[in-house]
Amino acid sequence: MRRLLILLALFPGLLAAAEPDKLVFALRPLPPYMEVTPNGYGGSHVEIVQRLADRLKVRLEIVECPLVRCLRMLQDGSVDITMGLAPTEERSAFLLFLQPPYAAGSPTYFYLRSSETRRLRGYQDLAGFRIGTIRGLRYFDEFDTDTQLNKEEVPDLETNFRKLVAGRIDVVPVGANVAAAMLQDGQFIGRVKPAEWVRPNKIMRYMSLARGSPWVAKVAQLEAALAAMVDAGETRTILERYESAFDAACRKANRC
Repeated sequence: MRRLLILLALFPGLLAAAEPDKLVFALRPLPPYMEVTPNGYGGSHVEIVQRLADRLKVRLEIVECPLVRCLRMLQDGSVDITMGLAPTEERSAFLLFLQPPYAAGSPTYFYLRSSETRRLRGYQDLAGFRIGTIRGLRYFDEFDTDTQLNKEEVPDLETNFRKLVAGRIDVVPVGANVAAAMLQDGQFIGRVKPAEWVRPNKIMRYMSLARGSPWVAKVAQLEAALAAMVDAGETRTILERYESAFDAACRKANRC
């Protein structure tokens, strides 16, 4: 112990080196939460994590990755944090879901081609459709574990909507706010429509920390900073600003 104290006295930088000086955020493009803009990265989740980094007095570093690669990087600890992942037992093996949750879940919409004549009024009707899903994404337990449904995986949501309008799949399940953002794209206007059935989502939304991150040793500090943001209404204000803009535009055009 005496030798350690002498070393720290002689080389105070040794202690500082152990402190994380950055927060590495795994970003998968998903407007309105995370997106690439002409001015860099934007979206409500990017803004929330930047505010968190500011509170922690560290710099934010963003790594863009498809969902499966983001999950792999979180597993090996090469990134620190992400947002928007549903908590599952499998993911809890390599992720800590930080408290408190930053938002309530968003309902799931099911989009069809505008020319589709079949009706989708409940879960049981999914059996007759080809369903486009995103590789690595968790929707809800009944759906995720249902091996009887005809599900086709792709890397991202835009690919699913392109397949939908091309007639290669029949249904795309997607969160309400993500749908509103995606349907700003002119290639989908007038060509898709929401089904009658909307599934509520009771799962809260969490920030996820890689168990291999150096920030695990500072998890109490992270959660305290996050809690202060939630309590002050910062996270809610940011989310509402982005979600309201996309949602209002989508509904005004009668696309959501």
